[in-house]
Amino acid sequence: MGGVRVLLVDDEPLFLAALTALFEHDDRIDVVGTASGADAVELVGACRPDVALVDLGMPGIDGFELTRRLVAADPAPRVVAVSGHADGERAREAGASEFLLKGGLHSEIADTIVAVSDESRETGA
Repeated sequence: MGGVRVLLVDDEPLFLAALTALFEHDDRIDVVGTASGADAVELVGACRPDVALVDLGMPGIDGFELTRRLVAADPAPRVVAVSGHADGERAREAGASEFLLKGGLHSEIADTIVAVSDESRETGA
């Protein structure tokens, strides 16, 4: 382990499993936890991710509120928001560093996670 520490947050177990399996073969990324909603805030302290990949369309707590809570957490991960809808502006207003449409290529998701983490390290945030 030595890549970007990532927390995956989505209410779809198949999506979480698929991303986890894909990232197992990417030396740049270490999945340190998965969550299905509000429990992500509690996991941040335990697994200390650099980046949280957050689905915006979850039942219960939506991804926008969850993003606000994650970026206010201590330690606060950077958030990459994903959705099947064009909610990028709202995601950024909630505090997401980046937004991707669900269904994007694994390489696009991985590259974005690494870029967000690198940006965080450069700015010291």
